[in-house]
Amino acid sequence: MSADSVRVILVEYYVTDHGIRIFGIVPEAQKPEVLTVRLTRAELRASANDFHTLLRRERSRMADYLAGEALRALVRPIQEWAAPGDLVYLVPHDALHRLPLHAVPLDGAPLAERNPVVLTPSASVLRYCWSQRKASRSSVLVVAAPPSDPPMTFAHTQATAVSRLFAEPEVLVGGRASRAGLMERLRTGNDSPDVLHFTAHGVFEPIDPMRSGVELADGRLTAEDVLGLSLAVDLVVLGSCESGLSERRPGDELIGLTRALLYAGAASTLVSLWRVDELSTGLLLTRFYEELRAGNSKAESLRRAQAWLRRLTHADVLRHAQDVRSTLVPGTPLETALLMEEARLLARAGDVGTALRIYDDLCAARGPAGGLRAQARIRAAQVRLGRPVLERRSGEDRAFPDPYHWAPFVLTGDWC
Repeated sequence: MSADSVRVILVEYYVTDHGIRIFGIVPEAQKPEVLTVRLTRAELRASANDFHTLLRRERSRMADYLAGEALRALVRPIQEWAAPGDLVYLVPHDALHRLPLHAVPLDGAPLAERNPVVLTPSASVLRYCWSQRKASRSSVLVVAAPPSDPPMTFAHTQATAVSRLFAEPEVLVGGRASRAGLMERLRTGNDSPDVLHFTAHGVFEPIDPMRSGVELADGRLTAEDVLGLSLAVDLVVLGSCESGLSERRPGDELIGLTRALLYAGAASTLVSLWRVDELSTGLLLTRFYEELRAGNSKAESLRRAQAWLRRLTHADVLRHAQDVRSTLVPGTPLETALLMEEARLLARAGDVGTALRIYDDLCAARGPAGGLRAQARIRAAQVRLGRPVLERRSGEDRAFPDPYHWAPFVLTGDWC
């Protein structure tokens, strides 16, 4: 689908002490439509804090929170302004930057299922991002699996899967995934890859947001580092925790990794709003790239990947985990981590007996896989499985229906 054939809607929010103004800009109208939702700044900020408390303590309640009337009132006008399939640009304000509005349900389904959704800090930033768009996406630089404790179980697999979807892949993995090497590779901007992909641990520093970044083999690549680069890239994907969080300064100026990447020249970023699950993240991002390769836009590829992840069953995910384990060396910490993931999936699919046998075998192990930390995690998992209140599911039940898994990633900048 060409960019000219896509109908684009811009929805901008402005939070005040007395309510939230919503501005809807549609191609056919002479001026914006303006609505007011009676949700005060204090109420919104308290609500956003409640949401992030749920993320830490009661993730199972996220869907109910997002279906609340206050958030649905903020998204409901989009039904009038945008037809299904139209591209929706959201310009959040104040605490709305911390909330996944794309996951708010309309008529029983999330907004992101009805429309591809993209974020932009402002209309002026949007025009800048569009001007940075590259004509092709044939090359990728994958930076993955720097040494870490605990190790990233699926990082190597994700790096391989992503690199195979591009004609010109370059992979920096393990010890080669270093800050110094990457800075040197990207500093001049010459021969920049079309896509830059990270699979590594991410850190958000609310006190000093310019210290936020991605942990690499020899240290953290920070937002401050990124501002010194020239990123002539079409897309930066950060498959890491909290990579999309920013500190909000007066004037609603966002300080953090996303803004640094856009200022450095990236046309768009795909980043996360909270601490992510490694398995569901790997599946989501791999599917996203497959959709891109099929010719879909970045925005549509994300929408389709999210919908696909919501439909996956426990049996589907278990097969994936077992396929990955078959490529690992037996007895290593990585294999232990993956066996524990398989046991968790088996338990959720209703096969608690097999899950417990896996844990028993791991407890009997010695060598690299039998360290004290791993033993403690295994014992804790055994206790959880022994509780009668554990929810039992069928192997055909969906594995990742809740927003915690499919909704953390947001696309910012150019949509095409």
